[in-house]
Amino acid sequence: MKGRWLLAAVVALSVHLPVSVEAQGRFAPELQVGDQVITRYQIDQRERFLALLGASGDVRRRAREQLINETVQRIAAQAAGVSVAPVQVDAGMEEFAARGNLQVEEVMAILEDSGIERESFRAFIEAGVAWRELVRNQFGPSVRASIPDHQIRRTLATTGTEGGVRVLVSEIILPARDPNTAVASRERAARIAALQDEDEFAAAARRYSIAASADRGGEIGWEALDSLPEGISDTVAGLEVGEISRPMDYEGNIAIFLLRDIESVQEGTKEALLFDYALLRLEGGASEAVEIAKALDDCDDLYGVARNLPEDRLVREVVPSAELPADVRAAVAVLDVNESSTELRRDGNAVLLMLCERRPALKSNIDFDIVGGRLLNLRLSNTAAHYLAELRASTNVIDLTN
Repeated sequence: MKGRWLLAAVVALSVHLPVSVEAQGRFAPELQVGDQVITRYQIDQRERFLALLGASGDVRRRAREQLINETVQRIAAQAAGVSVAPVQVDAGMEEFAARGNLQVEEVMAILEDSGIERESFRAFIEAGVAWRELVRNQFGPSVRASIPDHQIRRTLATTGTEGGVRVLVSEIILPARDPNTAVASRERAARIAALQDEDEFAAAARRYSIAASADRGGEIGWEALDSLPEGISDTVAGLEVGEISRPMDYEGNIAIFLLRDIESVQEGTKEALLFDYALLRLEGGASEAVEIAKALDDCDDLYGVARNLPEDRLVREVVPSAELPADVRAAVAVLDVNESSTELRRDGNAVLLMLCERRPALKSNIDFDIVGGRLLNLRLSNTAAHYLAELRASTNVIDLTN
């Protein structure tokens, strides 16, 4: 069973297998992507194995779409001069085999029994490695720079201590019921994914989305992140608040998501989380607190503000969540590090609350670099999908059967 699954996965993803001269009559061109051709044989092969993997709906259309995308990726990698060393291909083959708890030679035996050449498998792996190299070379530095350390610390702090994360998202679902509709929807999805404004996204949802949420501008209520469908949860987890996702295939249609808000769910072992916070009591009103908050970068700035005030005006302490005053606990639950709130009151006076840090009370066994790497991979995956959508929209695709 394990070998059958791995074989299906390999062949379902493979592209451009070498063929004999005698078999060339079976390889009539069916699609032209840029200056490259996809044959009927390739589509037939992909269609059969997608069906073997349990694909539903129009399996042949899905096979064509996958092969078009992979050809676009290959053209981009070649144009960028990406080269892949043999040792990288070997590592990729080992990684792929490990997914099925197999060694490379075991995979080779399965493939050879099915008439698939070793070099064909190497070519498939090499294409995937080349695309990853292209994405990392082109976008890696800028994407890593977009992930601040405080975001990694927040991920560490909320892992296994606050009961999970829930998200507030908006959706746009575009139809892809037939090839012509799918092409039009993919072009539209690429334009929507490039929007920068939530209001524009809402307007697009009302105009184009076929989801029930269209009348609400695509808005969906709060959902637990881990309750979202596989693929969507990873995509949403890689977004910043206000960011729009890549277009993605979803239940035979094309979906785009906007992350409107994210928060930790305060349940589970709350006592395991420590909060470092500062509370500055002011004699002025809320307007004074708001003005002070605008000038602050971090909690240490509050010492300068309170320099000439009585000592009891500024309180800074590190305490478990369970020991926080109820109003403080509710306020810091929705703050990021170095964010502030001016909603609290003490003895009728305005109060400025700032979250300095949140961290597990016990030493975490989660590596900072591993968490940062995971966030980087999620963000790179999202960026790569955006890039593929742009490449796809700008590549001439011709159906040679018409």
